[in-house]
Formats: sequence, structure tokens, C-alpha cells
Amino acid sequence: MRSEGDVGSSSAFIRAGEFARRVLQKADEDLIFFMAGAISFNLLVAFVPLLLFAVGASGMVLSAQGIDPTVWVIELLQRTLPATEGDLDLVRTVQDQVGGLLDQRRGFTVVGAALLVWFSTRLVGTLRTALREIFDMPLGRSIVYGKLFDIQVVLIGGVLLLLNVGITAGVRAAEAYGVAALQLEGPAITTLEQLLAQGLAFASIWVLFLGIYRYLPVRPIPWKTALVAATFTAVLHELLKAGFGWYVTEVANYRTTYGNLLTLAVLFFWIYYEAIGFILGGEVAQVWTMRRARRVQVRSVRLEGDEP
Repeated sequence: MRSEGDVGSSSAFIRAGEFARRVLQKADEDLIFFMAGAISFNLLVAFVPLLLFAVGASGMVLSAQGIDPTVWVIELLQRTLPATEGDLDLVRTVQDQVGGLLDQRRGFTVVGAALLVWFSTRLVGTLRTALREIFDMPLGRSIVYGKLFDIQVVLIGGVLLLLNVGITAGVRAAEAYGVAALQLEGPAITTLEQLLAQGLAFASIWVLFLGIYRYLPVRPIPWKTALVAATFTAVLHELLKAGFGWYVTEVANYRTTYGNLLTLAVLFFWIYYEAIGFILGGEVAQVWTMRRARRVQVRSVRLEGDEP
């Protein structure tokens, strides 16, 4: 005879399996791979404008402190890339290419900033379209209003980037003060720096996802839904970063297929898988919200039926 614990565990596995099945079913209905391809393409198209805009915006704060904004932006970028070794050092290759690109920039003029903002709106528009499908929302923004909204999002992103610069500088100052006060040295300092760097990277990506899920759709989704989506996607991002880095370093052999285009191919695969993770995070949150609403509705009907 099965105990209550065995029955409860079996029921939990069944519910988890049903939940996963529904997430995959909805992802298939929303054409997840097509949307991931669209996001990846537009991210690559908007990559250079976004990069130059980030350098120009962060330079307003960092230049006053005597810090090269190029170094800070490259450091921010490499936090999102998987660590690879051997023939394929993705972080170093991207760092060298981006550094060379940024060294050739001529400045940050008003006209140049406006053009960078305009070209960066491609990615925002694609994310809006994907989230509309994920959260089952009707058409709500016209072409003109949608483009104005995209410009607003890019500008707000610049402000948040400046805020991130200030917070990062403050945390590092506090770290230096704490190291001096506690008289830490050697391995202890290295461990503390790694923990702070990983914590800042996770917090930054989590806040970014939270803002995107919450405010980019036609109407803001509930906070609980946005929190579930952002948490799932941020955790999946870290798992993907570790797993992808291990796979391309230890298992895969792309050089025989892609040759000199190896780094570009791996970078595109990484962006594509990240886009899939972003869509899956929204799908998980939407399915969770719908099932939660259904349970509340069933409970309400039962309570009404129990009333005399």
C-alpha cells in the first residue's frame, strides 16, 4: 500500500510534467524558434549602434572620473559571454574586435546619438512583437506610436545604464573600503572580487529582464508574472553560459565546419540560444499565471457551491 508521501511525490511529478508539457506546447504555438531567429538577427543588426550608444552614455559619468568608458563597456559585455578556452576564446576575441571598433569612433555628437537611438529601436520593436505573442495580447500600438515607444525605451535604457555605472562604482568603492577595513589579502580578496562580480552580473541581468518583461508589452503584465519570468530567464542565462562554454570547449568541434568564421558562428549560436531562453522565460511565466488564475477560479466556484 502506497503511503501519503509517495502519493504526494507522484502527484507533484505529474503536475510538473503537465506544466512542462503545456510550456512546450505554448512555445510551439508561438513559433519559438522563428521568434528566436528574429530576435538574434535584429540584435546583431543593432549591436554596433547599441554599443556606441552605451559608450557615449557611460562616458558622461566615467570620463569625469578619469575612466575610459570603452574599458567599462567591454567589461560589461564580457559578463554576458560564456567562458571558453583553447582555440576559441570567445571573450578575448569579442573584446579585441569591440575594442578596435570603439577606438575608431569619432565622438558622441547629438546627431550621431539620434542615429544610434534610431537604429537601436529595431531590437526593441522585435522584443515587443515577441512579448505580444508570448503573453497573448492584442494589437495595441500603431507603427508611429510603436516607434516612438521604442525610442523612449532606448533612452530610458541609457539612463538605467548610467545608474548601473554609478551603482557599480559605489559597490567597488565599498569593496575596497571593506578589504582595507578587514585587512583581507591573497586568496580572500580574489574570492570576494569573484563573488561580487558574479552577484553584480546576475543582479544586472535580472533587473534588465524584469524591466523588459514588465514594461515592453502593450500593457504592463502583473508584477508576479514579471518576477517569475525574470528569475527563470536569469537563472537559465547563467546555466546556459556555463553549459555552452563547456560544450564548445570540451565537446564540439566547429573549426572543421566553420574555419575562420568559428568565432562569429559560435557567437551567433550563443545569441540564438539566449533568445530561446528569453522566450521560454516568458512562456513559463504566462503558463504559471494562467494555471494560477484557473485554480483561483475553481476555488471560487467551489466556495459559491458550498454556500447555502
